[in-house]
Amino acid sequence: MEQFLANLSNELFKLRKRKKYLVFLILGCVVCVVSALRVLLVNFLTDGGVDPEAVLGNLMSSNLTFVLLIFLPLMAVMAASDLFVSEQADHTIRFALMRPVGKGKLFFSKALAVFVLCAVDLGVMYLVTTLAQVVLGGGTAGILTSLGACLLDLVPLAVLILFFCLLNQVGRGSGLTVLLCLVCYIGLLVLGTYLPAVGGLVFTGYLRWHNLWIGITLPFFSLLPRIGLLAGYGLVFGCGGYWLFDRKEA
Repeated sequence: MEQFLANLSNELFKLRKRKKYLVFLILGCVVCVVSALRVLLVNFLTDGGVDPEAVLGNLMSSNLTFVLLIFLPLMAVMAASDLFVSEQADHTIRFALMRPVGKGKLFFSKALAVFVLCAVDLGVMYLVTTLAQVVLGGGTAGILTSLGACLLDLVPLAVLILFFCLLNQVGRGSGLTVLLCLVCYIGLLVLGTYLPAVGGLVFTGYLRWHNLWIGITLPFFSLLPRIGLLAGYGLVFGCGGYWLFDRKEA
């Protein structure tokens, strides 16, 4: 476990040194704040006739579609590419393999580093959005509900990250691998949206996982098949990605 945590810290350090993730996080927060500023526009157009709480209440929940379907998948794609295919292309991954750490620990520490990056980004965007909601007069309505939604949505996000890590074992170049991940993700997203018959079987359809737990209250036993489906996807992606990573030459 000490070797795993040490390698996780090393992978997080690599991501932290890349300033593009900070830039993208700032841009994401700006988008969330700009969405909150609509209350000022509405109040201006109506001469203050609209209650800010009616417009800004539960602001984070209204931003979750952008955060979960666009921003975090983009961060996961770039981070997975930086930690896997980029290092394999320039052979810098050999330095990691020279340390006393197995390939299994190395693969899953990289995947966990991508997950930690996305989780931190989600937490920062939640805090910024909540602060904007309170400052602009939206009150505290829905803050705890939004927090619960963010925590629940980390589950399908982890499965998506394992999927991207698997695809990174197939691609060769960094640019092509990023393109492959984006095309596959968008294709699955469209497939699950426009083909309802298979939408429930595509894991990308559960990225807004909180809708099953918070939006519509379903019996727990009705949720078990969906929990098993996500767990199965995660197991397949994780094992498949590790198997391909283990077979690759550094």
